[in-house]
Amino acid sequence: MKLGKKSILLLGIPLGLGVAAGLVYFFVLAGPSTPPVTPDPAEGQHGVMVALDDKVVNLMTGGDFRYAKVGVTVELRPEKADFYKLVGEARVTAEKEIVKEYDAALPLMYDAVGRTIGAKTSSELGTPGGRQALKTELTTAMGEILGAQDVLNVYFTDLVMQ
Repeated sequence: MKLGKKSILLLGIPLGLGVAAGLVYFFVLAGPSTPPVTPDPAEGQHGVMVALDDKVVNLMTGGDFRYAKVGVTVELRPEKADFYKLVGEARVTAEKEIVKEYDAALPLMYDAVGRTIGAKTSSELGTPGGRQALKTELTTAMGEILGAQDVLNVYFTDLVMQ
């Protein structure tokens, strides 16, 4: 079968546009995946801890309890690796200064805690797997607010259902 110039042109244009779109996505929209400048904490170290005040949240119906009192602390990656070397009063002072930078994000963080926990039943939160799933969801929610590479972990300082 012989293809004419018109057939080649009709096939070539969509193929060329598809390749161009793929290259634009790969090099422009997807962007390079760069590792964080500051490494994860080593064994026995931790990042900056932003403790949220305890919050009482209405739970969805479907369990024995209607409310959950929850306390959450978010561990954040410091801007510089030198932070991990700080001890004593120098560490406390540095951490207080860094935590102040997140004051503007606190309402969003509290909202994320309320939304995420309020979408659960006490039956879901009453199991270790349910609490781990909640921790994962909160880590993702905090990452959306603060930056996924900045959030290292989320810890429950209190989780009581009433």
